[in-house]
Amino acid sequence: MTAVAMGLAFAGAVSGCSLLPGASRTDVSATTAAPAAVPTTTTTEPELLTPYTVVRGDTLIQIADRHGIHLNDLVRVNNIADPTLIRVDQVLLIPPPPDPNSGPLLTIAPATDPVLPPLLPTTTAPPITVAGSG
Repeated sequence: MTAVAMGLAFAGAVSGCSLLPGASRTDVSATTAAPAAVPTTTTTEPELLTPYTVVRGDTLIQIADRHGIHLNDLVRVNNIADPTLIRVDQVLLIPPPPDPNSGPLLTIAPATDPVLPPLLPTTTAPPITVAGSG
């Protein structure tokens, strides 16, 4: 056995496993450790995606509107590179509509009136004379 193989076998024996062929492994932690308590949390399962088969005349915006979702969500979930190209019999995954109680996804701050510098009176430049004329 080479020095590397012996080192690996020793490390395996120390950790409770063997890297040598034909050797058996015993799991000591399963017999001595008490089962961990599972925390009880109440989380809601995310709604599943609904499959939809494209029919003749469908557009992505019509499909999104029909299901009450945003076009960008439909494109993102289906990983569509060109939203103008869908095929008849193509199966799209429809995400659940947004929760109306969750509020807006994006808020935009109201516009503020910037303070503009005052306009200064312009000066008239002297008349331009062209060489060779009168």
